[in-house]
Amino acid sequence: MGAIYTGRDWTFRGNRIRHNFIHETGGVGMGSMGVYMDDCVSGTEVFGNVFYKVHWAMFLGGGRDHRVENNLFVECDPAVRMDGRGLDKSPVWRGMVDEFMRKQLAAVPLALYRERYPAMKTLDRYYGPPGGPVIEGAAFTGVPPEGNVVARNVCVGKWLEAGWHAKQDWLKLEDNHVGPDPGFADVAKHDFRIHRDSPVWKLGFEPIPVERIGLQKGEYRRDLKRTAPRARER
Repeated sequence: MGAIYTGRDWTFRGNRIRHNFIHETGGVGMGSMGVYMDDCVSGTEVFGNVFYKVHWAMFLGGGRDHRVENNLFVECDPAVRMDGRGLDKSPVWRGMVDEFMRKQLAAVPLALYRERYPAMKTLDRYYGPPGGPVIEGAAFTGVPPEGNVVARNVCVGKWLEAGWHAKQDWLKLEDNHVGPDPGFADVAKHDFRIHRDSPVWKLGFEPIPVERIGLQKGEYRRDLKRTAPRARER
C-alpha cells in the first residue's frame, strides 16, 4: 500500500503530486510506501514533497514517463525504487500488460491522448501503432520502464534501487544532491527548511513551501494543537 497510490493504466497521465509531507508511515510486511505508482501506471509529476523515514518513498512500479523532481528524501529506505515488472514473462504480469492494459489503451480516445501526452507514442514500439499491425502473442516481449526523470532532488540516506528486470541507467538522473545533511533547520523537529548557503541551490533546487504544508488555521480550525478526545459522558 502507499500513502498516495494508483496503478495499472498507461493513460493515467497529467496528475501532479505536490507539496506533501509524508513521514514515518510504518506498516507490516513490505510496509507502506510513500508515493506508490503501481503496476506500470505512467506519466505522473511528483514535485516539491518531503519524505521522512518512509520505506520505498518514491516507488516506480514498472511505469514510464514519471517526473520526480525537487523533493526532499530524508532517512528513507530507499528514496527511489524502480522495477521493470512490465517485462516479466510470468502469466500474471504478462497478462496484465498484454491484455488488461492493452484494453485500457483502447478504451480512451487515443488520438486526443497522444496529442496531449506525446510520450504515449513510445508505446507503439511494443504494442504496434494505431491502425497498424498489432504486436501480440509470442512477438510481444513486454514494456520496459523508460522515460522516467529523477532530477534536482535532495537525499540524505539511502538513495536508489533498481531491480526486477529494471536497469538503473534507464533512469534519467540529473543534478541530485545525495550525501550529508545539506543544511536543514532542525530535522528532529521536522523543520526541513534549508539554509541559504547550502550547495543544493546551485543545483537548481527550489524552496519547498514547508510552512504551507499540513494543517492551517482558519475560520473552522483555530487551534492546531493535538488534544486528547474528551471522555464520553455517562
